[in-house]
Amino acid sequence: MTTKKAAFCVRLASVLAFCLAAGTPATGEQKLEQNHPTLTADGNVSVPAHSVAMPGSFSPEARKAFTDYFARGGDPAFSGDIFNIRRIYDEKWAGPILAQWEKRFPVKTERTTIDGVVVDIVTPEKGVPADKADKVLINFHGGGFILGNGGIGGRIEAVPIAGLAGYRVITVDYRQAPEAVYPAATDDAVTVYRALLKTYRPENIGVYGSSAGGMLTAQLVARLQKEKLPPPAAIAIMAAGAAKRGASDSSYWMLGLTGAQVTPQPAMLSMPQYFKAKDMEDPYAFPASSPAILAKFPPTLIVSSSRDALLGNALDTSANLVAAKVPNQLYVREGFGHGYFTQTPDVPEAIAAWQVAVDFFDRYLGKETDRN
Repeated sequence: MTTKKAAFCVRLASVLAFCLAAGTPATGEQKLEQNHPTLTADGNVSVPAHSVAMPGSFSPEARKAFTDYFARGGDPAFSGDIFNIRRIYDEKWAGPILAQWEKRFPVKTERTTIDGVVVDIVTPEKGVPADKADKVLINFHGGGFILGNGGIGGRIEAVPIAGLAGYRVITVDYRQAPEAVYPAATDDAVTVYRALLKTYRPENIGVYGSSAGGMLTAQLVARLQKEKLPPPAAIAIMAAGAAKRGASDSSYWMLGLTGAQVTPQPAMLSMPQYFKAKDMEDPYAFPASSPAILAKFPPTLIVSSSRDALLGNALDTSANLVAAKVPNQLYVREGFGHGYFTQTPDVPEAIAAWQVAVDFFDRYLGKETDRN
C-alpha cells in the first residue's frame, strides 16, 4: 500500500466541530481526581487527556494504512470555496482511491442519463452473470450532500459491489448544495427508481449508499411510501443512519480517535448547507423519527464502525428498526473510522464490509416477500 492510500479519516463533509479537553499536569490527590471522568449535574461528562491504543484486532494491512495516514500528514489541504474543494477532492483524494478500486476490480462504466438524471452504470468487465441479469442495485454516494458529484464518488462505491458480486450498479449523480437544496437529491432518487421499475421488478432492486448516500437511501424509501411506489427488496445504510443528527458519544469522540482534524478548517465554517432548519422536522428527511414510516421499510443492513462520528446515528436507527419489527442487520467494525470501506481497497476489513453488503443483497433480492 502506498503512502497515497486514503486511510480511516472522516470525509471533509462529515467533519464535526468539537474540542477534546486536555487536562494540565497535576500531582497527588489532584492527579488522581483528574485521571477519572467527572459527571456534572446536567449529565455532561468531562474526560481528562489520555492515550488510546490502536485496536489489536487490526489486520497488518489496516495497521499500515493507519500509520501511513499519519506519516503523510493526513488528508490533502481542502481550501477555498466549495468548487475548489470539490476539485481537490476529486484530484487528490477520491480520484486516486478510485484508480485503486478499478485496478482491484476491473469494470466497465457508462455515463448516461435516466429521465434527465445523470448516472454511471457500472458492470463487471466480464459482464453481468446470468443469475443477476434481472437484478440491479442503485447507489447514492457520500459527501455530505456537497461533495462526490461528477461520478468519482459514486464509482468508489459501485466498483467493489460490481467486482465482488457481479451486480449491475447504477450510481446516481444526484443534485447537491449549493446548486440545490433538500429535497432535490430525493427527487432525483425517485426519478431513477421510478424509471427502473419499468425494467426491473421491485423485488429485484436493491439500494445502498454511504454517509450522505446512506441517509438518501432512507429518504428514498420514505418517499416511495408517499408516492405509493413499491419498496425495493432490501437496502443498506452505510456509515450513516436515518435519524436526525444530535448529541451522541460518537459525534464527540470518534474524529479524534481517527487522527482527523477535530476543529474545522476556516473553509468548513462557510460550507453550503443542503438542509434548512425546517427540514430537520420533516419525517421524510429523517424517517427514523417516524415509527409509521419506518415500519414499512424493507429489510435493512446498517454498516458502521466504532470510530465513526455517525455511529450513534446508526445505532439509533437500528434500534428503531428493531422496535418497528423491520428485519435488519447491524455490522459494526472495531477501530475503523467513517466510511473506511470506501477508502482502503487493499485492507481486508474494507473488503469484508462490502462482502457483508453483497451477502445481504444476495439473501433478499429475487425473493417473493410482503411488499408492504
